[in-house]
Amino acid sequence: MPDRTKSKAAWAAAAVVTAAGVLSLAPATPASAATTTSCASAYSIGPPGWHLPSPTIHLGTSCTGFSDAGSPYVFKIAVFNAISTQQPYNTYLHNITETCTAYSYSGTDLVATGCTFSA
Repeated sequence: MPDRTKSKAAWAAAAVVTAAGVLSLAPATPASAATTTSCASAYSIGPPGWHLPSPTIHLGTSCTGFSDAGSPYVFKIAVFNAISTQQPYNTYLHNITETCTAYSYSGTDLVATGCTFSA
Protein backbone atom coordinates (compact mmCIF):
# COMPACT_ATOMS: atom_id res chain seq x y z
CA MET A 1 0.00 0.00 0.00
CA PRO A 2 1.45 3.44 -0.91
CA ASP A 3 2.36 5.92 1.84
CA ARG A 4 -0.05 8.83 1.34
CA THR A 5 1.04 10.82 4.41
CA LYS A 6 4.06 12.19 2.54
CA SER A 7 1.79 13.26 -0.27
CA LYS A 8 -0.61 15.02 2.14
CA ALA A 9 2.29 16.67 3.93
CA ALA A 10 3.74 17.83 0.60
CA TRP A 11 0.38 19.25 -0.45
CA ALA A 12 -0.02 21.04 2.89
CA ALA A 13 3.47 22.55 2.60
CA ALA A 14 2.79 23.63 -0.97
CA ALA A 15 -0.47 25.28 0.12
CA VAL A 16 1.31 27.19 2.89
CA VAL A 17 4.08 28.35 0.54
CA THR A 18 1.53 29.41 -2.09
CA ALA A 19 -0.54 31.34 0.45
CA ALA A 20 2.56 33.08 1.78
CA GLY A 21 3.61 33.99 -1.75
CA VAL A 22 0.19 35.44 -2.60
CA LEU A 23 0.08 37.44 0.63
CA SER A 24 3.55 38.84 0.05
CA LEU A 25 2.48 40.09 -3.39
CA ALA A 26 -0.37 42.14 -1.96
CA PRO A 27 0.48 45.87 -2.00
CA ALA A 28 1.29 47.37 1.36
CA THR A 29 -1.12 49.91 2.75
CA PRO A 30 0.66 53.27 2.87
CA ALA A 31 1.22 54.79 6.28
CA SER A 32 -1.07 57.67 7.04
CA ALA A 33 0.51 59.89 9.62
CA ALA A 34 -1.32 62.95 10.78
CA THR A 35 -0.88 65.57 13.46
CA THR A 36 -4.09 66.77 15.08
CA THR A 37 -4.01 69.60 17.59
CA SER A 38 -6.64 71.71 19.34
CA CYS A 39 -6.06 75.47 19.35
CA ALA A 40 -7.81 78.24 21.25
CA SER A 41 -7.48 80.81 18.45
CA ALA A 42 -5.90 81.66 15.12
CA TYR A 43 -6.07 84.28 12.40
CA SER A 44 -5.32 84.84 8.75
CA ILE A 45 -5.08 87.98 6.64
CA GLY A 46 -6.76 87.99 3.24
CA PRO A 47 -7.31 90.40 0.38
CA PRO A 48 -10.13 92.99 0.32
CA GLY A 49 -13.52 91.39 0.67
CA TRP A 50 -12.06 88.03 1.71
CA HIS A 51 -13.87 86.69 4.78
CA LEU A 52 -12.61 83.14 4.86
CA PRO A 53 -9.35 81.75 6.21
CA SER A 54 -6.46 82.19 3.78
CA PRO A 55 -4.04 79.34 2.97
CA THR A 56 -1.62 80.69 5.62
CA ILE A 57 -2.86 80.72 9.20
CA HIS A 58 -1.22 82.21 12.27
CA LEU A 59 -1.74 80.10 15.35
CA GLY A 60 0.55 81.93 17.73
CA THR A 61 1.06 79.93 20.90
CA SER A 62 -2.58 78.85 21.26
CA CYS A 63 -1.97 75.22 20.26
CA THR A 64 -0.71 73.84 23.53
CA GLY A 65 0.86 70.43 23.24
CA PHE A 66 1.57 70.66 19.50
CA SER A 67 3.88 67.81 18.56
CA ASP A 68 4.79 66.90 14.98
CA ALA A 69 3.54 63.39 14.14
CA GLY A 70 3.69 63.96 10.39
CA SER A 71 1.63 65.57 7.66
CA PRO A 72 -1.17 66.49 7.17
CA TYR A 73 -1.40 68.92 10.06
CA VAL A 74 -4.95 69.26 11.36
CA PHE A 75 -5.76 72.19 13.63
CA LYS A 76 -9.12 72.29 15.43
CA ILE A 77 -9.58 75.97 16.19
CA ALA A 78 -12.12 77.31 18.70
CA VAL A 79 -12.16 80.95 17.47
CA PHE A 80 -10.78 81.99 14.08
CA ASN A 81 -10.42 85.60 12.98
CA ALA A 82 -10.42 86.04 9.19
CA ILE A 83 -8.98 89.52 8.75
CA SER A 84 -9.71 91.34 5.50
CA THR A 85 -7.76 94.36 4.33
CA GLN A 86 -11.07 96.11 3.55
CA GLN A 87 -14.04 96.88 5.81
CA PRO A 88 -15.54 95.04 7.55
CA TYR A 89 -12.13 93.99 8.76
CA ASN A 90 -12.84 90.95 10.93
CA THR A 91 -14.99 87.88 10.40
CA TYR A 92 -15.04 85.51 13.36
CA LEU A 93 -15.57 81.81 12.75
CA HIS A 94 -16.09 79.31 15.56
CA ASN A 95 -15.04 75.68 15.83
CA ILE A 96 -13.40 75.25 12.44
CA THR A 97 -10.85 72.72 11.27
CA GLU A 98 -7.82 73.69 9.20
CA THR A 99 -5.89 70.97 7.36
CA CYS A 100 -2.42 72.15 6.35
CA THR A 101 0.52 70.72 4.44
CA ALA A 102 3.36 72.41 6.34
CA TYR A 103 4.19 74.59 9.31
CA SER A 104 7.03 76.71 10.60
CA TYR A 105 7.79 78.93 13.54
CA SER A 106 8.11 82.70 13.43
CA GLY A 107 9.87 83.22 16.75
CA THR A 108 7.64 81.29 19.15
CA ASP A 109 4.51 81.66 16.97
CA LEU A 110 3.29 78.68 14.97
CA VAL A 111 2.41 79.47 11.33
CA ALA A 112 0.78 76.84 9.08
CA THR A 113 0.70 76.94 5.27
CA GLY A 114 -1.09 75.17 2.45
CA CYS A 115 -4.28 75.15 4.51
CA THR A 116 -7.88 74.41 3.63
CA PHE A 117 -10.69 74.77 6.12
CA SER A 118 -13.97 73.17 7.01
CA ALA A 119 -16.58 74.25 9.52
